[in-house]
Amino acid sequence: MSNVRELKETGIPYSVTTELDQPIILERDGEAVAVLMSVTEYQALVTRREQLTASEARRAADKAVFGELVGCALASGEPIWSPEPDPHWRIPYRLPNGSLLRIVGVDAGSGEVWLTETERELLLQQVENWATEHAVSAAP
Repeated sequence: MSNVRELKETGIPYSVTTELDQPIILERDGEAVAVLMSVTEYQALVTRREQLTASEARRAADKAVFGELVGCALASGEPIWSPEPDPHWRIPYRLPNGSLLRIVGVDAGSGEVWLTETERELLLQQVENWATEHAVSAAP
């Protein structure tokens, strides 16, 4: 048995005549049930919730760079936030001696890693060349 309730539109216009510099919390019987906030604040909140965290971006970039590799002489550094032109994370990849080889971008909204397969192969070739020159082995 369904309990259907019908709402009738009264045609009363709603308007806010003051700027919302603080969210307004609407309560029923002492419990918060809704929040009234400016559209700008709401859009900023939604945008923040949809963006990747630094660690999520780093994991996505590492997966794209390393794939199934084990013992690669390359390390990812701390992600750097870049809000312009579109929000994204920049993840640096360095050799053991600290030399920066590449910065890989990750879109903060979609999680897309900005690294083509050709760029990945070139990066890994640079690591292999460095390891060969410095007689670095992945084996203990």
